[in-house]
Amino acid sequence: MSEQKESKPSSTAVLKEDETQAVLGWYHWLHGEKQKGIRARLKRCGSLDEVITEQGFLRLNQMLPRLQQYDLIGVALVAGVLAIAKHEDAASLPALLGRAKEGGDKPVFSELRFQRLLASDDEEQLYQNMRRAVIQAGEKANPLALADSLLHWYREHRHPDWFSGNRQWQYQVAKTYYTEVFNYQKGV
Repeated sequence: MSEQKESKPSSTAVLKEDETQAVLGWYHWLHGEKQKGIRARLKRCGSLDEVITEQGFLRLNQMLPRLQQYDLIGVALVAGVLAIAKHEDAASLPALLGRAKEGGDKPVFSELRFQRLLASDDEEQLYQNMRRAVIQAGEKANPLALADSLLHWYREHRHPDWFSGNRQWQYQVAKTYYTEVFNYQKGV
């Protein structure tokens, strides 16, 4: 794990304190040397239906009892996407995606791809778009911020009235991405 800095997001939309510790513990367990096979099987999952039958997912799901019953697919999103994120970073995924490509003035994740990510309207589409985003970000992520963001998206799509205005997932992600873009495109 490179750049192991503080991984806890400043505030979480879904995860409670004990759950943040469980997710972080699971993430470090999954990316340990002894779990190569479990991690590889999760990484190969092409759909969330495949993820929910994997040992790595089942371990995480068991560690999050409050989320087991109602957020099963949300937890599957977390397991499947975090399996791809092998490098821990303090920055959130939208910030990593909005950073300038090395030696350039374009973001790591193009605005077109970013807009497709924001437009994800079902779990499978989000799963594929997030996996692509993590790969594009150099397989880096803040595991807690990413887990909470995925669960936030899932909850919001099940209960849109719970998250409105500046609490909306799309707003939070877009604000972070474009703030990063604006940092190096000030003269544009």
